[in-house]
Amino acid sequence: MKALITVLLGLAGAIAGWVLAAAATILLGSYFGLSEFEGERSMTAIFAIGPVGGIVGLIIGLWLGSRRRG
Repeated sequence: MKALITVLLGLAGAIAGWVLAAAATILLGSYFGLSEFEGERSMTAIFAIGPVGGIVGLIIGLWLGSRRRG
């Protein structure tokens, strides 16, 4: 059961990390020189920065799940 909880926490962390990284890129992208011409900022957020946040969220979720005592 602990393995299932760890996997679910990893999945939740990956989703949360992807969404947070993409949202931060969309909100702060103009400060870093990304224009919104033809969706450049949105495409960068979803396909370039989002996966990085997903991997970080996955690692944090798995780490938190493995630390959980049950």
